[in-house]
Amino acid sequence: MVRLSLFARPGYGAGALLGALYFAGFTGVVFVLTLYLQNGLGYTPLEAGLSLTPFALGSAVSATIGGRLVSRMGRSLVVIGLVVVGLGLGATDLVLGGHHGAAAGWWLALPMLIAGVGGGLVISPNVTLTLANVPVHQAGAAGGVLNTGQRLGTAAGIAVIGSLFFSHLAATGDSGGAAAIGLRATLAFISLALVVGIVDLARGRSRDREPQPASGSPAR
Repeated sequence: MVRLSLFARPGYGAGALLGALYFAGFTGVVFVLTLYLQNGLGYTPLEAGLSLTPFALGSAVSATIGGRLVSRMGRSLVVIGLVVVGLGLGATDLVLGGHHGAAAGWWLALPMLIAGVGGGLVISPNVTLTLANVPVHQAGAAGGVLNTGQRLGTAAGIAVIGSLFFSHLAATGDSGGAAAIGLRATLAFISLALVVGIVDLARGRSRDREPQPASGSPAR
């Protein structure tokens, strides 16, 4: 069983919530774009997968960099990553609005690369920061809760975003418009994660500014 006191640890509750919200949006965008490229534009599964490859490449590269920066930059690195993801998804929405037809996969390459770079600065650094203040004897439970939250976020995100996508598609038959609505729902989840990250960053800085007990005097 998980002790609820775990969520009182600095950064843990916020990090777990941020991770769940990010995964709700992160998996949603892949789901929506895959449906749009295959069902809307007639891409093969291979072509649709290749169109989304820039996201994976960007994530792989920036995750390596993020692992080196997280100890120095802390939660601000995650916040920056979420902002970059938001910019990439916003640009993706604009690209889809341009109705580039069968060439949309090429037009999506750059904004998806940008979103992927941001994503690499979110996932691993967030896990590191979320577990940083967890006692060793609770690390297993804390990691399990964190992973469970991410899986729940994934399921909830696909359910919400998928419902919006298919309901619009059924009503209008416009796969491009359905994809745009799904992307905006994804962006909403990412924005919520950004708010959580900013609040936790502000709290962390507030704790750092609190006066520490003088050396040799008992802490209260």
